[in-house]
Amino acid sequence: MAIPGHDFLTAHFSNNERTTVESYWVTPDGLETRVEYIEANPEDTAWKKLLTHIDIDSLHENTYQHIKTQNNIFKDDVVKIAKERGLIHDLSNLNDVDNMNLVVQFIFGEFNEEKDKEKLFMFKLKLFEVTKIKTSKNRAMKAKMRKAQNILDVIKAAIEILEE
Repeated sequence: MAIPGHDFLTAHFSNNERTTVESYWVTPDGLETRVEYIEANPEDTAWKKLLTHIDIDSLHENTYQHIKTQNNIFKDDVVKIAKERGLIHDLSNLNDVDNMNLVVQFIFGEFNEEKDKEKLFMFKLKLFEVTKIKTSKNRAMKAKMRKAQNILDVIKAAIEILEE
């Protein structure tokens, strides 16, 4: 049902079952926007009236775009919160003092064999992707890297391979 004194702005389905539509109506001066929820029922007068402003295909497209936008906002918020809490870091700027501190802490910080086991494993995997290490024929050094029990020992073995 159109809201008196308002013009249709947009609409999208608001549930997974696609049975409810969230429609937006704006005053002619654009200062006030109202939301109306409409049941997607062919017998419903409000639904019939809504379909004079938007077709089903456009409703589905608007729904897709709305979900995509909301997902992007959610992802951006999660990344922002994780950065604020120090859970993730942008290492693209290694000139940044904070990033340098992270690198130094990673290499020379206290290493807890149990707590940091996953971190060590991931670091080894990444090093084995380095072309010179991947293509090295020095099986003894590669084995030394695999068996290393801490970050520093992995780096030492990797350097030996790289300096061959």
